[in-house]
Amino acid sequence: MSAPPPEGVPAETWAGVEALVATGEGDAEALAGELVAWLDGRPVGDLDAVLDALRDRGAYPISVVLLEHAWNAQLPLDAAGRVAEDWLGTVLHGLGDREGARVVARHLVAGAVERGPAFAGDLGDLLMTMTLFDEARPLVEEAVARHPGDLTHRFNLGVLQKMAGEWAGCRASFDTVARLRGDPAAWWNLGIACTALSDWSAARAAWRKVGFEMPPGEGDFARPGQATPVRLRAPADAPVQSEIVWGDRLCPARVRLRNIPRFAAAGFGDVVLIDGVAAGEVRGADGQKATVHAALGVHARYGGRAFALRAVDGGPAHREAAARLAERLAQAGWPAADHTPFGDEPGLRVVLVVPPGAEAATALAAVDELRGPIAWWSPALAEAAGADAATHRAALDDAGLAP
Repeated sequence: MSAPPPEGVPAETWAGVEALVATGEGDAEALAGELVAWLDGRPVGDLDAVLDALRDRGAYPISVVLLEHAWNAQLPLDAAGRVAEDWLGTVLHGLGDREGARVVARHLVAGAVERGPAFAGDLGDLLMTMTLFDEARPLVEEAVARHPGDLTHRFNLGVLQKMAGEWAGCRASFDTVARLRGDPAAWWNLGIACTALSDWSAARAAWRKVGFEMPPGEGDFARPGQATPVRLRAPADAPVQSEIVWGDRLCPARVRLRNIPRFAAAGFGDVVLIDGVAAGEVRGADGQKATVHAALGVHARYGGRAFALRAVDGGPAHREAAARLAERLAQAGWPAADHTPFGDEPGLRVVLVVPPGAEAATALAAVDELRGPIAWWSPALAEAAGADAATHRAALDDAGLAP
């Protein structure tokens, strides 16, 4: 049941709200202006009631205008905090507009510091829960500068440094929190930072603090472990925000990728740093659920060269041939993946990785040997193999196999 509007709201105004929700027609800004005029001089509780009623009805276009007016008014700090949270949540979750939420966040940040370091720190924490890390940064830094002994603000700064890949600063922040407060989350993040910096002695000490048994020795402690799914961020121009690939867990903070990502900057064989916070669940080939961890960056590059093999999509038989080619190449020692099912480009697409030290010419010969009934075309691989691309294409044409 929807929350009723507070008693006394002009009936004509509220009828306009209901009509806009029902039909999508109406002037949201004008309706918000009428609500602002009615709320002028009334208790803050009436603002809360109006916002609750608008939220229950999904009247987000009216809410965002009203919330902006409320933020710019002289509200008590606790009410201003509720308005900030409601405004961000309305844009981010109600309207599903992440870029719009960033704009709102930057507007909030501009007026937050003048409300005091405590308010700034709390708003920074809120922005972090919404993963608006760039927007949270100035508020958290202000809170740390004004209250350097507050370990909560220091922890938040460490998280922001971690997300930005600022590993020296991240280590310093979490080292302070771990020594003075000693909670497992601080030690875990310190372990990530020390691993990122290849400070094996300090990383071993941090991981022991959270209960991991480290292999003997003083150096790198990586060793093959369980299969682990990793969420990789995709570039801004990709059709997805992220993708999940599988890898082998090497230590608490590292995974070696054993899939070939389609969109992300990381590649097959790269070792990526992972966060300790779960980023969802997926089912593995055995049907069991596995925890997904978000990648924080590449720790070590594999050094292989990836080449896209393209072919005309002649229907189901050709798509099956693409899957078989990727499988045959992998069995022959050439990492490969069929990316045709992504469907973001026309035709068939198989990606082959030439490992470090291997010859592109040998890889091209393997493709020709294992290609099956259809032709695969990769000018980049042909060029890397020392073959003339035009000659290679002509040979395919002569055989009637050109894509």
